[in-house]
Amino acid sequence: MEARFNLTDANRLLPLLQLIGSEVEERRADRQRLTKIRDELESARTPEGLQSSLAELDARIYEHRLGIDAAVNELESLGMTILRLNPVTIHIPGDTQRGPIVFCWQLGENRIGHGHMVGEEEDPRRPLKVRITSS
Repeated sequence: MEARFNLTDANRLLPLLQLIGSEVEERRADRQRLTKIRDELESARTPEGLQSSLAELDARIYEHRLGIDAAVNELESLGMTILRLNPVTIHIPGDTQRGPIVFCWQLGENRIGHGHMVGEEEDPRRPLKVRITSS
């Protein structure tokens, strides 16, 4: 059975999501920077140490790929998915009074304020309509 979170519980996950999202973003940016350096080295075709430099860059790029994969797997084990890496966007299966929903959080947001109807996860995310009840 798929895990589902209410909005309060999903917001309690934000410290974990921010930590994982930040790691993914850092690894993605570093991998992109290393790939650019690798491409520049390869096109320069300098003979001295070129192959060892390229091999070292390939190993570092691969490490970042493994790190991103581990973060994705951790979120998937909790029932969530990463929609995209730039910006890091995480989908959290949820339930509301109206029924199932997919909460949508992006790195840098301090709360979950957007979502999608189930089956519309590829559509643009929409602000959540939250009713505030008085005590």
